[in-house]
Amino acid sequence: MAKKLRVGFVGIGGIAQGAHIPGWKAVEDAEMVAAADVNPKTLETGADMAGIPAKGRYSDYKKMLDEVELDVVSVCTPNSVHKAPTIAAFEKGCHVLVEKPIAVSVKEAEAMIEAGEKAGKLLMVGQSLRFTPDALAMKRWVDEGLVGDIYWGRASLLRPRGVPSWGLFIDKDMSAGGPCYDLAVHILDLSMHLMGYPKPVRVSANIWLEISNKPSLMKHDPKKYTVPDELAAGFVRFENGACLSLETSWAVNAPEGTYQVFLTGTKGGIQNNPTTLVQEQAGMLTNTTIQINPDEKIASHSEEIRLFAEAIRKGLPSPVPGEQALQTQRILDGIYKSAKQGREVAV
Repeated sequence: MAKKLRVGFVGIGGIAQGAHIPGWKAVEDAEMVAAADVNPKTLETGADMAGIPAKGRYSDYKKMLDEVELDVVSVCTPNSVHKAPTIAAFEKGCHVLVEKPIAVSVKEAEAMIEAGEKAGKLLMVGQSLRFTPDALAMKRWVDEGLVGDIYWGRASLLRPRGVPSWGLFIDKDMSAGGPCYDLAVHILDLSMHLMGYPKPVRVSANIWLEISNKPSLMKHDPKKYTVPDELAAGFVRFENGACLSLETSWAVNAPEGTYQVFLTGTKGGIQNNPTTLVQEQAGMLTNTTIQINPDEKIASHSEEIRLFAEAIRKGLPSPVPGEQALQTQRILDGIYKSAKQGREVAV
């Protein structure tokens, strides 16, 4: 029997406790053996949850990587602290699962990808929405050829009043961006995943900050809100002629929140929430919904970790490779650049 994958954490707070620890627990041939976090209380809580012994608990991830033999590292730090521990883990011969967004710039993402290639190890980015039951159903339709060539889409993830009051989401030094990095990255990845990841070439966008930096009914401290955006809207052009419109927010005066990806192709259209396939059939335009979904009980974060462990064991490609996340990062960088310059920009 092959030895278990030895898993370590850099950052073992919110997303690690809510997603990565349960995910790794569900992998039978993996064991969580070490964790590093700069916050002692977070380290204690997370390590207790993961069953990591005292000797495997560190305040310095570099010391952890020096002293503990690991196969895999889950990087669950704030956005601005993804690059350094990812590269350090590769240099120690580990595979890396890094939370989304991959980084806070194209340059950082490229350095991380290069480090993984040099080490000959897998880099996976935690784009968990790919593995929700509705996303898996839409991918089935795409793979069966029922949608055809996708040429236009609309992705919307709006929270009317949803600024995170926990973690470091609203701190520019730690997170770099607001809902673009927290939410848009998800619906961008899902849309492009279903589209076959076409190459983005131009972005036109704007961002706004009108509510979250002022007192409101939300629980966060508006004085600590230093990220540049609470609402973003954009339009992406791809090399193959396809286009995608995008909107995302933590705070907007909208009657309700949204979470929907709609894509139209030469043979049909698909959307989530509700999961629907639109096609002409028998001289009619029909909406097909799902009665039984074999993937309906899948938990997205656990599924991404299961697939990552399987890829490591079987020598398969990364389920969410850094090269795809790099294209998403180009768009995110383009949104901020376009908003600043007030014009469409090349990405």
